[in-house]
Amino acid sequence: MKDPKNRRGLIVTLVLSLVANVLLLGSIYFIGGVKTNFFRRIGTRMGVCETKPQDRGDYWCIQGWTNTLRKLGYDADVVFFGNSITRGGNFQDYFPNVKTCNLGYSGDNMDGMMLRMEQIKTVSPEKVFVMAGINGLQMQTDDVFEKKYQQMVDSIKKTVPEAEVYLQSILPVNYAKTNAYASKGKIREANDIINRIAQRSGCFYVDLYSLYEKDGEMPQELTRDGVHLFPEAYDRWMEEIRRYIEE
Repeated sequence: MKDPKNRRGLIVTLVLSLVANVLLLGSIYFIGGVKTNFFRRIGTRMGVCETKPQDRGDYWCIQGWTNTLRKLGYDADVVFFGNSITRGGNFQDYFPNVKTCNLGYSGDNMDGMMLRMEQIKTVSPEKVFVMAGINGLQMQTDDVFEKKYQQMVDSIKKTVPEAEVYLQSILPVNYAKTNAYASKGKIREANDIINRIAQRSGCFYVDLYSLYEKDGEMPQELTRDGVHLFPEAYDRWMEEIRRYIEE
C-alpha cells in the first residue's frame, strides 16, 4: 500500500502543475490575443482573418498616403493596384504617353487592398490593373480565396464604376529560392478562379502566368528571391499589357 504522504505530495504536484499551465496559457492568450492583438495580426497578414482598419499598424500611414494623393489632384489614365510585385514595376517608363499611378504596396493581401479603395477613387482612373492573391494564398482554401477576390473586385467596380478592370494572374514562384508561398497547383487553381471571376464580373483577364511559367515555376534567372522579378524581367509583362494600355 502506497504511503498517503507520497500520494498527497503527488496530488499537490499535479495540481500545481495544472495551475501553472493554466496561468501560462492564460498569459499567452492575454498577451497575444488581447494586449498586443498578435494572433489576429498574424492571421490578417496570412489572409485567414478578416481585417479591421484598427488592426493594421500602418492604418494612419495608409490614411496619410491617401490624403496626399487626394491633395495632389492627380488624374490618372491607368492605376496599377497590387502588392510588392506591382510596386516594383516602372510603368510610367514603359508607357510615357499614359498617365499612370502605381498603387503597389509590399506585403499587402486582399484584405489590406480592400482598405485602399479610396486611393483608387482619388486618381479617377479609366483603367485599373489588379495583381493580388499571392500573399496568404498558401493558408487559404479555394473557397476563401474566391470569396475574398470577388469582394475585392466588387469593391473596385463600385468605387470606380466607369473604369475598365483588368485582373492579372498570379505569377509562378521559383521554389529553389523560396518555400514561403503557395504550391504550383494552388497557384494554378487560384488563377482559374480569377479567370472565372473576370468572366462573371465583366472584367478582362490577363494571363501573365503563362509568360513566366516553365515547368510550373518561375525561372531562376527572372527572380531575385523566388517571387519578386528582376527589373528586366518586367519587359514581357509590359509588352503583354501594352495592347490594353494604348488602345
